Amino acid sequence: MTTNSEWAIIRQVVIGTDDLERDSATLRSTLGLAEGFADPLLDDVGLADETIRVGAEAHLEFVAPLNDTAPINGWIAKHGGGGGYAMAVQVPDVQAVVDRAHQHGVRVGLELEAYGRRIVQFHPGDMGVLVEIDEIPNPSEWFWDDIEVVTPPAPVVDDVLAVEVQSPDPSAQAELWAAVFGVELDEWNDVPRITLGTRTVNFVKGDRKMLSAVDLRRIDGTNAPDTLTISGVLLRLR
Repeated sequence: MTTNSEWAIIRQVVIGTDDLERDSATLRSTLGLAEGFADPLLDDVGLADETIRVGAEAHLEFVAPLNDTAPINGWIAKHGGGGGYAMAVQVPDVQAVVDRAHQHGVRVGLELEAYGRRIVQFHPGDMGVLVEIDEIPNPSEWFWDDIEVVTPPAPVVDDVLAVEVQSPDPSAQAELWAAVFGVELDEWNDVPRITLGTRTVNFVKGDRKMLSAVDLRRIDGTNAPDTLTISGVLLRLR
């Protein structure tokens, strides 16, 4: 069960791509979003990136290899050019989440401090996608609040509503996530899901574990396709 002192918010959904400029341009032009910005710390791990703000709180990020030796190259080859790569979840207390993860056999792939904050990444083989948890105790703050971006004149979407994680056993995957984040598990249209902040994680059947889709909130009266597939990830406008 969640408490007032323990919560989790999905802040960022990350798509891996073999062509950063192509895919970010497609997203921005189709959904009327402004040009994003880069995280300079990712250079150290061989990643180029563009983080694109969606509304006031959420972000879509593209990551791509900076060179032929970047570790992500193998992942991109395995996924046929790209796919759902990661998500970042803000929590007030990383250690509480890590303790529950250890209890349920979830491995920590990376732990570091960045921008003065503790960051832990869970192994994608366990969670179905690389899950990064970021310790920022104030839920109204995020890493990029001080970065000024151009307000898009005619955006089509203004929030991330949900992400979809597929696996051969979605019920077991959903139970694991609920246990790790200390939240209740429920269902919607027979799909198991959990809620992190105002956003949900939906668990569906698939041959392999991966982040397969993102639901975005459409602004009333705007014109855009109901669905858009970029780098193997289905974007659905709701």
